[in-house]
Amino acid sequence: MTAKINYILQENFGRQEQNFESHYNEILEILSQKYEEKIQALGEKKKEKLEALYGQLVNCGENLDTCKELMETIEEMCHEEKVDFIKDAVAMADSRSHLGPLTDGSSLVFVFLPFPLLAPSAPVINPQAPNSATGSSVRVCWSLYSDDTVESYQLSYRPVQDGSPGKEQTAPCPPIIKSKEIRSCEEAALISWESGNLNPVDSYTVELTQAETPGASGVTESVVGIPTCECLVQLQPRQNYTIYVRALNVGGPSARSEPATVHTTGSYFPLNEHTCHPWLTVSEDGLTVVRNERRGPTREPVPSDTQFTRCAAVMGNLIPVRGRHYWEVEVDECSDYTVGVAFEDVRRQEELGANRLSWCMRHAFASSRHKYEFLHNKKTPDIRITVPPKKIGILLDYENAKLSFFNVDISQHLYTFSCQLHQFVHPCFSLEKPGCLKIHNGISMPEHVTFY
Repeated sequence: MTAKINYILQENFGRQEQNFESHYNEILEILSQKYEEKIQALGEKKKEKLEALYGQLVNCGENLDTCKELMETIEEMCHEEKVDFIKDAVAMADSRSHLGPLTDGSSLVFVFLPFPLLAPSAPVINPQAPNSATGSSVRVCWSLYSDDTVESYQLSYRPVQDGSPGKEQTAPCPPIIKSKEIRSCEEAALISWESGNLNPVDSYTVELTQAETPGASGVTESVVGIPTCECLVQLQPRQNYTIYVRALNVGGPSARSEPATVHTTGSYFPLNEHTCHPWLTVSEDGLTVVRNERRGPTREPVPSDTQFTRCAAVMGNLIPVRGRHYWEVEVDECSDYTVGVAFEDVRRQEELGANRLSWCMRHAFASSRHKYEFLHNKKTPDIRITVPPKKIGILLDYENAKLSFFNVDISQHLYTFSCQLHQFVHPCFSLEKPGCLKIHNGISMPEHVTFY
């Protein structure tokens, strides 16, 4: 009985094992089939995507070829326009060349040709710094006064012998230096001149000789390539210079102008007659201003942007160089006067010291009493001066933003303004009543002044 039961169980287990194995094989076959189907589907999608990507690459290549052809066409058009522009620029340069003498007596003609897609403004050659030329080289600088985009510049030159004018154009006449308008200080001088030419002038050259150099006959310094009739020249302190100017064009340099003398002892400036009130008279040397006893005109002066019309005042043309400037004013202790400094755009219809654009010392004399004010924007400190000055020293110190006044005869400090000097200022002088003011400039700074 027991053996029979064991036999039946073994037979059942065998059949179940066969059934499980059969189901397992069927499941494996189904999974394998599904796997193959998925793999095939993915392969077809991948193939489709690769084929689409390949088509896009082909289209991109065709577009690139089209763009390349367009770029070549545009480049050819731009090249044709550039060639036409170069031809025009070369033709213009033939009549507007720049000469620069070298130390061996020869000269160079400079022609600047910018190469943008569209023609920019013409470059402007900058004045050459002293001693920047040698026997074999010269440093040339220029500026482009516009917002044009410039790709490059071309510098061309050719040697031109001094005294050998071109066949088609003659050398210009010598310029005329405006000696009365020369301004200077210890470190520099501002020279201006008149062209005096009917022939075209491309640039100017300033030649300097130190007059105190023993046996000096040649040029010690030169500034070339000056485009206008004015030049600020750097100099050495406490020296005497003889200055000449030449005009240059493609025909060659002119002869020297008549000489002018510059002393770098101190700050030198003339009075500007264009700012002078009609009731005042400026002397021929530009250093004395007078208000006569006669009454002024019955009508008030016409308002002007340059001429004083309310206070009887005049400005001086101080050189635009930052540093320390000193001058003195000889006054009549019984006259009413104002001395100081003011910005160029100070209002001509207001009294000096009545706004933020001027700083000054004012004196009024009445009933044998002296009244002194140090005015800026209508404000003055409470200061008493016991010894009326006959000569007033004025120190303008840009570095420390100060303006100081002194009684020269007794070396007395009177007052110092702290100024916001964001621009250059001009000396100014006023006479409220008949009198005279005499300016002493180009003088050395006294020792007592150097402490302020």
